[in-house]
Amino acid sequence: MTEKRYTVSELARLSGTTVRTIQYYDRINLLVATRAGEKNARYYTEADLMKLQQILFFKRIGLPLNEIKHHILKSDHASDIKQILKNQADLLLRQEMEIRMSQTIIKAILASMEADPDQNLEPIIKLVLGLNKQTVLDYAQVEFDLQTQQLFENTSEDDYQELIDYYWQWKLLILEAAAYKLNNASYTCQTGFELGRKWEEFIKRSTNDDPKMLTAYAKGLEQSDHWPEEDLFLYNFAKDYIDGAHHYYLTQKGDAID
Repeated sequence: MTEKRYTVSELARLSGTTVRTIQYYDRINLLVATRAGEKNARYYTEADLMKLQQILFFKRIGLPLNEIKHHILKSDHASDIKQILKNQADLLLRQEMEIRMSQTIIKAILASMEADPDQNLEPIIKLVLGLNKQTVLDYAQVEFDLQTQQLFENTSEDDYQELIDYYWQWKLLILEAAAYKLNNASYTCQTGFELGRKWEEFIKRSTNDDPKMLTAYAKGLEQSDHWPEEDLFLYNFAKDYIDGAHHYYLTQKGDAID
């Protein structure tokens, strides 16, 4: 049987990419077309189609073309590709955490602006400029007590993602409180009341009144000296404002315990 051949336009249609992209891959010797006939017409085979699909997949998950060309396509060992994919997954996780940190900073500043449109933003801007956008990943190096470690070890993938979400909610509230404190905002006002309400809701949502989670939460606070340096600094800086706002909220609601 004659091997099926595809023109560049047919290959583009079958792979879901553009003719220009395939031509570029040809120019950089990533996906080289076969030439035939007097007009030296380009054509591609089934093997080329499969190779192109691989290239597009690896490019889709963020691998650079140079990495695809020199390491992925030339590797005959699944272990090599597996390691490259693991490295890429780690890189994407770091990028995701950087984006979430940026989003958290924006949300905190917007919340503080809504509370006081005339506040001075310079102090909080100076603070966030020095923050490490990947601090959340440093918790993998924290040595918690055995009970807390076992709790994390028994956590499913979905629950683990939920824990990450709780971390970013916590960070948002910490930064929001820091912004208020930097502007000498009183916590015995509507601003403090709203922050106290959000802190109360965060604690209830993150622990779900589960005794194990409440214990882990309390132990986590007790072991705060083991936290990454940035989070420890931010928590210690904002703690008095958060405690005051939380107490003010509970007092206004009639739930405060002296």
